[in-house]
Amino acid sequence: MKIFTITMAPISPPYNDGAKNIVMGIAQRIKKHLFYFVSSLGNKFAPETNIAFIPSLFQKPGRHSMSILQKLYVLFITVLIAKKIDVFQFFITPQPYFSGFYSRFVKKNGKKSVQILTSIHTLFNKNANVPISSLFFADRVVVHSDYAKEKLTALGVKNVIRVYPGVETQRFGAPRGSDLKHAPLPRVIYPGTYKILNDSYSFSELLKIALLVTKKIRNAEFVMACRVRTKEDAKLKKEFAVLLKNNGVENFTLLDTVEDMPALFNSCAAGIMPVRRPMVGILEIPLVLLELAVLGKPVIYGNIAPLDELERHGIGIKISGDGADAYAENLIRCLKDAKFYSDVANKSQDGVKRCFTMDAMAAEYDKIYSEIGG
Repeated sequence: MKIFTITMAPISPPYNDGAKNIVMGIAQRIKKHLFYFVSSLGNKFAPETNIAFIPSLFQKPGRHSMSILQKLYVLFITVLIAKKIDVFQFFITPQPYFSGFYSRFVKKNGKKSVQILTSIHTLFNKNANVPISSLFFADRVVVHSDYAKEKLTALGVKNVIRVYPGVETQRFGAPRGSDLKHAPLPRVIYPGTYKILNDSYSFSELLKIALLVTKKIRNAEFVMACRVRTKEDAKLKKEFAVLLKNNGVENFTLLDTVEDMPALFNSCAAGIMPVRRPMVGILEIPLVLLELAVLGKPVIYGNIAPLDELERHGIGIKISGDGADAYAENLIRCLKDAKFYSDVANKSQDGVKRCFTMDAMAAEYDKIYSEIGG
């Protein structure tokens, strides 16, 4: 089958976006189908016999939302190649104008379709006053958590399938650092965005976590691996930097785009993603947490669905409350207690390998394509 996948961001290097990682990983593993993607000009992933890139002049790499010209270009490509496409696949949060056009288009042209939902929280945030069931029209609707499946099914959405997001275990290599004695202590990474941190938790509370940790572990360092994708991101990064300066904090490193995530993650001892409100604008089960876990790094996260499904599979440490004290206490224990560190790391690795690999995810998609393709 020929499958055209529409994503919000162009499919171009580096591997710094969850949706991009997922759709590329699927295509690279299912060689019997031909996959088409819209990409940016310039850098390309290594050639694959079953992957074709359609370059666009209208969206630069790194931008996470489509410009008007990019939207028109994608619509033009959709119409142009429709005759030779068997399946239209959408890895994009649906909205009324999108669903209105594509539901009619695929039906009129007799095409099969798959909608992949990045995040149930983002869906609700963007469609507060819209009947959710009206946004879904595909032969299969793929979600990334049991929580999302239950929510959509209860709202009347049909053909919902839960497929957990998968990690590129080959790209991240053999797990390293599960033994505290050999871990690159004491470096803690926050792998998100400034907007998500500001909206779902708090700049000042994250700083409080860091200050509590450094009282017990004086040489602790914190790394902010946060891509700056918009003007708002740049503004929030500046606000965070000012907060650090005003409090005399110098043990933070602020990074933007990272070319080699495995190397960065292996330079850290643990990861943290504090939340007290739903995270909007990110995969609802962030790949970065799974990537850290498979490399033997304990991850600590908040009790917001569907993150709690990680705990169900033995991955990382879920914090029941949202206060800085609980996060700091667990970080300190991870960084000082060798047995606890190893227990959390090893159990997390096992959980990822059991339920969240790219190979397992691709197998689920292969099954979906076979079912809808007849």
